[in-house]
Amino acid sequence: DTEAVYVVVDPDGAIRSTLPVGISTEEVGVDTMIDYANNGIRPVWIDPTHNLSLSLTERKGHLNSSISASYTREEAKQLQVIIDGDPETALLKRVELSPRLQGLNIGYVKNLVINLGAELPINRIRFYPRTGFEDNYLQWYEVGVADDSAPFVSVPGERRPGKRWYRDINKTLTATNDPGLEILERNTENLDIDVDLRFPTRDLHWIAVRSVNAERDWEIAELEVYGEGFVTRTSYTSPILDFGKPVAWSKIRWEGSNPPGTEVILRTRTGNAPEPNLYWRTGTSGEAELVTRDEYWQVIGAGLFSQVRQVYDRKNWSAWSPPYDFSAGMRDTGQPADDWVDGTVLQSPSPTRYLQFQVLFRGNREVAPNIANLSLLFAEQPAAHEVVGEIWPSEIDVFEPETFTYVIRPQLQAGDKGFDRLEIFTHSRVLSVKSLVVDGVEVIDLFPPDIREDRVIFSFEMMQAPQDNEKRIEVVFEAKVLRFGTEFTGWVYDSSEPALKQQVKPGNATYRFGGDVLSVRTPMGGDLIGGVTLSSRLFTPNGDGINDEVDIRYDVRNVEELTQVQVRVYDLAGALIHSIGEGGALSGSFELTWDGRDAQGQLVRPGLYMYQVDLLTDGGRKSEIGVVSVAY
Repeated sequence: DTEAVYVVVDPDGAIRSTLPVGISTEEVGVDTMIDYANNGIRPVWIDPTHNLSLSLTERKGHLNSSISASYTREEAKQLQVIIDGDPETALLKRVELSPRLQGLNIGYVKNLVINLGAELPINRIRFYPRTGFEDNYLQWYEVGVADDSAPFVSVPGERRPGKRWYRDINKTLTATNDPGLEILERNTENLDIDVDLRFPTRDLHWIAVRSVNAERDWEIAELEVYGEGFVTRTSYTSPILDFGKPVAWSKIRWEGSNPPGTEVILRTRTGNAPEPNLYWRTGTSGEAELVTRDEYWQVIGAGLFSQVRQVYDRKNWSAWSPPYDFSAGMRDTGQPADDWVDGTVLQSPSPTRYLQFQVLFRGNREVAPNIANLSLLFAEQPAAHEVVGEIWPSEIDVFEPETFTYVIRPQLQAGDKGFDRLEIFTHSRVLSVKSLVVDGVEVIDLFPPDIREDRVIFSFEMMQAPQDNEKRIEVVFEAKVLRFGTEFTGWVYDSSEPALKQQVKPGNATYRFGGDVLSVRTPMGGDLIGGVTLSSRLFTPNGDGINDEVDIRYDVRNVEELTQVQVRVYDLAGALIHSIGEGGALSGSFELTWDGRDAQGQLVRPGLYMYQVDLLTDGGRKSEIGVVSVAY
């Protein structure tokens, strides 16, 4: 879409104004394998009846003969007759004397390489001569294929970006040529005029057909490629959205689905320059000089690759954010959209003027994930011009509870809204808060902290410009860090509009600490599960409401992928009594509850029972064992 707007509302939800959003096509990376149906995006479905050779240009693919540097543009034009959909036109190759009799390297026999433009689910390749010219069918041939994981080979003296070619190594028919191509079929006794290769569907980007030591003239009228199913790997990168001035990003949400076996990876980046790249060219003096995008591409078009370079503008643009949790950002259709009680915190820095998002789809050929109606919540008036923060210590030696100091330093300017809350994402429940100091004054007795399961919220008097500019807020709390590089992300906001949060940027908030980071490094390695404790060593499941259950608490450490945790309860004879499962655990502190019943729901007898906490990962099972008593 070339037009977009955003709506400004007051605290009561009334619309104050509607303003335009600029759309920049620079740096947009719209994948052609995206279906835009139903106000959303999803991977394209490949129709099994469609010859994919006829739509190469739509996907920015192409057909080439990849033999040598002498390959000309005129030869390239001649090739296109085999993908024009007209079986009456053909590529005819004369063979006056066979390569075998000439003693030629078979690697220099003409071959054809199709770049499909994307990795597609392919299950059929077909080629044949014109009607009436059946004698020219290809007798000896080789078909090679490659997906996006295959490496490119380099041919000395030849620059062919985006192309594949055969390279003969041993000068024999059975030589392993371009290692990026897997030989799908080699036939030196072909009797089929119409070669129609069918095979189990597989994801392919490149298809190569080679005439192997042809002894006579041969031709191909059409080279057809077919497939079926959803594209399994594709992406969409939005245009750069220009909001006209720096705004404070707060939340992002969407609708969509990711069926079992599929994945949606969404991330954002923000900036204060119209595009995220800088372009440099070597000037006449030999020094590098900054040039425009158009000037950069003019030099590229002239083939002077070594004279230019493109670099990411890290000063004005953030890196791509970590992937958002898909379920956390889902729109809750049972809630009023304007209330914004749903969605998830937008992780990219602010205030910034520009924003871009990217969606990567990972799926299977039967079903496809999708995303639709993506919305952004932001404040036109930021809480502060900038808020920098750091945490100390930034490195710990053990996984035991640690006391951390978290300091933020706001830069407040005229027009900033101000803030009276600081929220810190701690991943697990904070064990205690020891101090809250604002501009050197301890205020924790006046403003008790709000400790939640995965964060802590601090309150204080409103910080506003100009009187509170550069006044530091320092908090001290005790918490566990269970994953290497845990980021203690922070936000500030006005409590009258809690949905509009501004993220704290890592930086030099105080000269007392030298870390200038908000992440904490932990020991690498060690046990993945630990810190197993019970709410009580003895519990009485008699239904009186007192001590009827036991909570089994544990820590999962240095785990970044979803894992499964199970607690199994055994009697002293080793018989399994009950199994309690929890799926989708990441690093953090968790608990599972046993109510004293067996798998059939019957209360167990009094006595001693063993419990085993199992963490199931790709690397196997990690376990912790203990004993609990049941009494009545």
